[in-house]
Amino acid sequence: MSDKHFNEQYLKLIYPVQEHFEKLDKYINNYFPLGNKKEIQPIIREFLSIKGKRIRPVLIFLTLKALNKTIEDGHYKIALANEIVHNATLIHDDIIDCSLLRRGQKTLNFSYDSKLAVLAGDYLLTEVLKLLSDMDNDIRQIYTNALSSMINGELNQYFNRFKILTIDEYIEKSKAKTAELFAACIVSAYRFNSDNKKELEQLKNFALNFGIAFQIHNDLENLNNPDKLNEDIQNGDYSAPVIFYAQEKCQDKTCRLDNPALILKQLKKTAAINKTKELIKSYITQAIENLSFIEDNLYKQTLIDLCNLYITEKNDG
Repeated sequence: MSDKHFNEQYLKLIYPVQEHFEKLDKYINNYFPLGNKKEIQPIIREFLSIKGKRIRPVLIFLTLKALNKTIEDGHYKIALANEIVHNATLIHDDIIDCSLLRRGQKTLNFSYDSKLAVLAGDYLLTEVLKLLSDMDNDIRQIYTNALSSMINGELNQYFNRFKILTIDEYIEKSKAKTAELFAACIVSAYRFNSDNKKELEQLKNFALNFGIAFQIHNDLENLNNPDKLNEDIQNGDYSAPVIFYAQEKCQDKTCRLDNPALILKQLKKTAAINKTKELIKSYITQAIENLSFIEDNLYKQTLIDLCNLYITEKNDG
């Protein structure tokens, strides 16, 4: 599925919560007003204006609506906190990876310098602390744990550079770096005004399974972006398709993972892509099963359709 087609389908799917999506944009703009005298504010505002899919807030709104919950101001605050954390990690990731582009625009470390980019990421993280300061202690703890998991995931990735991980190790890394933040947004939004432990456990498992599938799908789509693939391989960060490729081609330990163009050419002749698709499908299937406790309605079906959008039937690379 091409990026254009994926994005078109995604925008159609999120239409049932479009009003909440637009209200979140207002929350973001109000939280980082243009008139603020701090020099960092317009830089942050410009960075946040280059929108990604904002999939985590979408999942918050769809899940709450599927459960027939009223979306309150506190839910928007949680969604905003999640977006701020996510964008702070993107800024720091761009510095670590020496990335030049993010969402088709110059990264902060390229537009300015790495010093300012580090400070911008740190500034966003301090804003999250302020934003969550008046929240229930359980919600603050959820985000504390998620941030700890994400940082430990990054540290493990650094110390495992140029090591070909097992798929289980890759999944654990994806869970720590990506899926835990998905879980934080959905669990904290549910905890804001609900406390059914069985439902909470199912929602957490849904978020983790979806988050892992999301990361694998993202890694698969990077095969269509030679620059990103080259960047990852040069940094010694091997994704699921490359790991499957290495398992098939490097059994004698004589091959080298230092030629992205050659890897991409050979990878397409192996079972690596199909194995990666099957891995995505297995986690998406589990995620959908985690939603089975919710009564059928438009929003539950939209969640299911959104999950199925990440089951890649075709890779155009």
